[in-house]
Amino acid sequence: MNPPLAVESTYTDGSYLARHPSWHLEDSPFKANQIAGMLARHPEVQPDSICEIGCGAGGILSELTKLLPGHITFTGYEISPQAHAMSTRFSNARCHYILGDAFADDSIYDLVLVMDVVEHVEDCFAFLRQSRRKGRLKIYNIPLETHVTALLRGLQGFDTFGHVHLFTIETAIKSLEYTGHRVVDWTFAPVALAEPHKKARTRLANLVRVPLAKVNPKLTARLIGGYSILILAE
Repeated sequence: MNPPLAVESTYTDGSYLARHPSWHLEDSPFKANQIAGMLARHPEVQPDSICEIGCGAGGILSELTKLLPGHITFTGYEISPQAHAMSTRFSNARCHYILGDAFADDSIYDLVLVMDVVEHVEDCFAFLRQSRRKGRLKIYNIPLETHVTALLRGLQGFDTFGHVHLFTIETAIKSLEYTGHRVVDWTFAPVALAEPHKKARTRLANLVRVPLAKVNPKLTARLIGGYSILILAE
């Protein structure tokens, strides 16, 4: 097994890009649709400005410019120079990308997006407290990687995806509450069910996951996984 890399340097020295050349751009339409769906559940949320902390290659914000009202402006923050270089293709009058630490910028936004980032951050509690102060409302997407089949197989995401924290439904919600958030709403994001590019092992597991999810998605998340939790919080 390769020795674990220093967490932040993985994203700035090019090693993460070497393992994930697309920087997960193929997941952007799915994630953007999940965000739009959460906002549709809450018509009282009418942001004029949206930022994304850890926007990667910029695909989610680009997709949101097509899904959300035209008056909204979008700002993406990313510490990786490689991912930032990929995001420049999506820059336009409504959407721009900043290379650097989101928390070094004093700007405050109506809605803050943190999509599959918390699990990468070594001090996730300090990160969540800073994210809470970046805007009035937040949407977090956190993968639910602690489930029965993962435990039985001894899976961990440290070496492959840089996931230094593994969450359940309860620990994701409690982590937000512990850092001063008030959870407004949450729902499952059915990652394994919705993304056809996933590996063959995931497609095989879907033979069980699909019928079970129709009956009890929470039990499915606990037993087989394949879900993230999407949380709207203040």
